[in-house]
Amino acid sequence: MKINLIITPIIILSMGFSLFNKQPQEDKFWNWFSKHQETYYNQIENLEIREKIFNDLSKELKKVHPDLVFEFSPIHENGTREFTISAEGIKELFPIVEKLVEKAPEIENWQFNAFRQRIPGDDFEIHYGDFKIGYSDIFFRYQDGEYGSLGIELNIRDFDDSGQSKNAIYILLDGLIGEYDITVGIDWIEWVKLDEENIENLEPITSLRTLIDQKKD
Repeated sequence: MKINLIITPIIILSMGFSLFNKQPQEDKFWNWFSKHQETYYNQIENLEIREKIFNDLSKELKKVHPDLVFEFSPIHENGTREFTISAEGIKELFPIVEKLVEKAPEIENWQFNAFRQRIPGDDFEIHYGDFKIGYSDIFFRYQDGEYGSLGIELNIRDFDDSGQSKNAIYILLDGLIGEYDITVGIDWIEWVKLDEENIENLEPITSLRTLIDQKKD
């Protein structure tokens, strides 16, 4: 009997540990986030701790997939803060992002987004390192691609073909039409330095939003 009394708790604990290990990684992530959500809601503007808590969050998110990244919005007037999980435009990761966000819990004052969302308005610019660019610096022309997608030639003011420039422009495009639409709706991109004398033959980049939406209809 003594042996049974000692072994039985070990078996139960072992079963519990096994069940925990089988818990989907998405559920583990949201369980972790739920425990720490107040810190992220209230403290991400605190520069003294932001690096640490972002590193903690990145570590947990990479357990779902190492290439996933995240963004937070400011707190909106209605009290909501947005938490966006991005595949960085890697189409093969889209199902992983969608599955993760589908499992997000209901938490007061939080909105969870799959993929970077559109930013309203036609006047937007970003600083990326020492590089600054806005919608007004980009024009395009396009060709119809397969399955309703587009191929676009971007004509960019002062374009130097550097990785920094392209990363900044991808962020602008995410803001213009959203990460999902730029990945699914655009088949290829050609990068060209803008010829100022040719602007009248090009479309302003803000027209791309309407064009993409028309292709969906």
